[in-house]
Amino acid sequence: MLNMDELSGMNSWWKLGSVRAELVPQYKRDLFSEIREYLERRQILAIVGLRRTGKTTIMLQTVDQLIKEGVAPKRILYFSFDEDVEDLKEVIDFYRENILKEEIAARKIYIFLDEIQKLEDWQNKIKIYYDQYPQIKFFVSGSASLNILLNAKESLAGRIFYFDLDVLSFEEFLELRGKDVGKIKSDIDLYKHEIKCELNDYFLKPFPEIINLNDDIAKRYIKESIIEKAVFRDLSTLFKIKDVELIDKLIRIIASNPGIMINLDEIAKEMGRSRQTISNYLYYMETCFILKNVRNFRGSFKASSRKLKKYYLIHPCVALALANPASGKLVENLIQFMTKAEHFWRDGGKEVDFILFEDESTIPIESKYSSTVRSRDIKGMLKFMREHAVKTGFVITEDYEATGNYEGRIIKFIPLWKWVFGGGKCDGR
Repeated sequence: MLNMDELSGMNSWWKLGSVRAELVPQYKRDLFSEIREYLERRQILAIVGLRRTGKTTIMLQTVDQLIKEGVAPKRILYFSFDEDVEDLKEVIDFYRENILKEEIAARKIYIFLDEIQKLEDWQNKIKIYYDQYPQIKFFVSGSASLNILLNAKESLAGRIFYFDLDVLSFEEFLELRGKDVGKIKSDIDLYKHEIKCELNDYFLKPFPEIINLNDDIAKRYIKESIIEKAVFRDLSTLFKIKDVELIDKLIRIIASNPGIMINLDEIAKEMGRSRQTISNYLYYMETCFILKNVRNFRGSFKASSRKLKKYYLIHPCVALALANPASGKLVENLIQFMTKAEHFWRDGGKEVDFILFEDESTIPIESKYSSTVRSRDIKGMLKFMREHAVKTGFVITEDYEATGNYEGRIIKFIPLWKWVFGGGKCDGR
């Protein structure tokens, strides 16, 4: 049962007239500005992403902004379903009777619902209010894409906009560290050493709360506040998982070798579980933003192989917190994170790490984290480019930078410390 102390504790602005300063840091992530453009739209706004990326902070910063723009504090409700409440109606009725003290249809109100995936059948419960009370502007957040995205698409079609909140981008990381990103980007070569040092820290510390912590504490934070909560709380609750040990083993296998190609039959036999169980558990981890699979591109999206999949962690920080993978594999994982690549290519022993499709361009990207690149390192790239009529490919290196012409096909070699400032973009034209 709800009580006034509990609810007013979540909504300090009802008493203070503003959000407590410690809850709304001055630094605002890029997504905050994007969401502001949708404040006056009718649709529900949903923020989804891994734990501790700042979803709650953005919600509270939005509350703070609304109050500063003249919205009466008591016309804004925030509630987290981390609390033991099973019914949305109970929350809204309590708010209406004890705080608003008028019908919710009377004037515009803003309702922020955190960790909404923990509310059973949330999409249909919120749909009732959305359809009956146009004056309510809903914001929701969640740490599990399955409940937020898949189950809601049909029932909330046309009623909801989704926003993904990743861990910090490299530029956001630098800004939080007090660096002048614009100045660095104006003369990247001059700041090479500083960029590389910051990049080393970024591999482990892409969460706002740990950017200035030492490595050991940062690893503990990721293990305890991110992975363990995602596994023991989110996965266990959403999918009634009992074999947590299997989840732990799978994560650690991928953390030791990001980009590993998992053979479901072999790993099922090795672990003494069914093939379907392994497949299900990998899928569950993807829904809670722990893993990402990349499929083999076979010449068309329809022909992309579902059998051949490579697995990465959501960000290399997870691999570093759980294992000690090779630096090249961490870079490969970072490239996947930044590009959001969904395909690689493998054929006849030749391979390209990532295949992107942007506008009408097909863009192959290879990760070769070394200061020199040998001719054999690009054989797979050239074969792919010939077979798929691709004019330009990219190789991400440690320090080597050049542009090569190979029988009319251009390959650009770009150092990682420069490439990261492109936001994971490559111009394939």
